[in-house]
Amino acid sequence: MDLTKDEERWAVWMVQAQRFARRQNFSDAVRRMQLTRDAIRQALSDATDPNRRQRLQLLLARADEQLATLRAQYEAWRSKIAAQRQHTIDHAAEEMLRPLPKIVD
Repeated sequence: MDLTKDEERWAVWMVQAQRFARRQNFSDAVRRMQLTRDAIRQALSDATDPNRRQRLQLLLARADEQLATLRAQYEAWRSKIAAQRQHTIDHAAEEMLRPLPKIVD
Protein backbone atom coordinates (compact mmCIF):
# COMPACT_ATOMS: atom_id res chain seq x y z
CA MET A 1 0.00 0.00 0.00
CA ASP A 2 1.42 3.37 -1.04
CA LEU A 3 0.62 5.69 1.86
CA THR A 4 1.31 8.87 -0.10
CA LYS A 5 -1.47 8.07 -2.54
CA ASP A 6 -3.84 7.20 0.31
CA GLU A 7 -3.03 10.44 2.11
CA GLU A 8 -3.70 12.41 -1.05
CA ARG A 9 -7.04 10.63 -1.50
CA TRP A 10 -7.99 11.34 2.11
CA ALA A 11 -7.06 15.00 1.70
CA VAL A 12 -9.30 15.19 -1.36
CA TRP A 13 -12.14 13.54 0.57
CA MET A 14 -11.74 16.04 3.41
CA VAL A 15 -11.94 18.94 0.97
CA GLN A 16 -15.00 17.37 -0.66
CA ALA A 17 -16.67 17.11 2.74
CA GLN A 18 -15.99 20.80 3.40
CA ARG A 19 -17.45 21.73 0.03
CA PHE A 20 -20.55 19.60 0.64
CA ALA A 21 -21.02 21.44 3.93
CA ARG A 22 -20.55 24.81 2.27
CA ARG A 23 -23.50 23.94 -0.01
CA GLN A 24 -25.50 22.79 3.05
CA ASN A 25 -25.34 19.18 1.88
CA PHE A 26 -24.53 18.08 5.40
CA SER A 27 -25.61 14.45 5.13
CA ASP A 28 -23.09 13.86 2.32
CA ALA A 29 -20.45 15.89 4.14
CA VAL A 30 -20.79 13.83 7.31
CA ARG A 31 -20.84 10.57 5.37
CA ARG A 32 -17.72 11.53 3.39
CA MET A 33 -15.86 12.36 6.62
CA GLN A 34 -16.96 9.08 8.17
CA LEU A 35 -15.60 7.27 5.12
CA THR A 36 -12.32 9.16 5.44
CA ARG A 37 -12.04 8.49 9.16
CA ASP A 38 -12.76 4.78 8.68
CA ALA A 39 -10.16 4.50 5.90
CA ILE A 40 -7.56 6.19 8.09
CA ARG A 41 -8.43 3.90 11.02
CA GLN A 42 -8.04 0.85 8.80
CA ALA A 43 -4.65 2.05 7.57
CA LEU A 44 -3.62 2.78 11.16
CA SER A 45 -4.54 -0.71 12.28
CA ASP A 46 -2.46 -2.17 9.42
CA ALA A 47 0.56 0.11 9.95
CA THR A 48 3.63 -1.20 11.75
CA ASP A 49 6.19 1.58 11.18
CA PRO A 50 6.22 4.02 14.15
CA ASN A 51 6.64 7.10 11.94
CA ARG A 52 3.80 6.02 9.72
CA ARG A 53 1.59 5.30 12.72
CA GLN A 54 2.32 8.75 14.17
CA ARG A 55 1.45 10.44 10.86
CA LEU A 56 -1.76 8.40 10.60
CA GLN A 57 -2.71 9.25 14.19
CA LEU A 58 -2.38 12.96 13.39
CA LEU A 59 -4.55 12.50 10.30
CA LEU A 60 -7.09 10.56 12.31
CA ALA A 61 -7.25 13.31 14.94
CA ARG A 62 -7.80 15.89 12.18
CA ALA A 63 -10.52 13.75 10.60
CA ASP A 64 -12.25 13.26 13.96
CA GLU A 65 -12.16 16.99 14.62
CA GLN A 66 -13.57 17.83 11.20
CA LEU A 67 -16.26 15.16 11.57
CA ALA A 68 -17.33 16.60 14.93
CA THR A 69 -17.54 20.08 13.39
CA LEU A 70 -19.61 18.82 10.46
CA ARG A 71 -21.97 16.92 12.76
CA ALA A 72 -22.49 20.08 14.85
CA GLN A 73 -23.25 22.08 11.70
CA TYR A 74 -25.63 19.35 10.54
CA GLU A 75 -27.51 19.35 13.83
CA ALA A 76 -27.76 23.16 13.85
CA TRP A 77 -29.09 23.09 10.29
CA ARG A 78 -31.65 20.41 11.15
CA SER A 79 -32.76 22.36 14.22
CA LYS A 80 -33.24 25.48 12.13
CA ILE A 81 -35.41 23.60 9.62
CA ALA A 82 -37.42 22.01 12.42
CA ALA A 83 -38.05 25.44 13.94
CA GLN A 84 -39.21 26.79 10.57
CA ARG A 85 -41.58 23.85 10.13
CA GLN A 86 -42.97 24.29 13.61
CA HIS A 87 -43.49 28.00 12.95
CA THR A 88 -45.45 27.16 9.79
CA ILE A 89 -47.58 24.64 11.67
CA ASP A 90 -48.21 27.04 14.54
CA HIS A 91 -49.37 29.80 12.20
CA ALA A 92 -51.43 27.63 9.84
CA ALA A 93 -54.73 28.61 11.50
CA GLU A 94 -54.02 32.31 10.95
CA GLU A 95 -53.20 31.70 7.33
CA MET A 96 -56.40 29.71 6.81
CA LEU A 97 -58.44 32.68 8.07
CA ARG A 98 -57.08 35.00 5.39
CA PRO A 99 -59.33 35.41 2.35
CA LEU A 100 -58.24 33.87 -0.89
CA PRO A 101 -57.11 36.29 -3.59
CA LYS A 102 -59.70 37.09 -6.23
CA ILE A 103 -58.84 35.94 -9.71
CA VAL A 104 -59.24 38.63 -12.34
CA ASP A 105 -60.35 37.52 -15.81
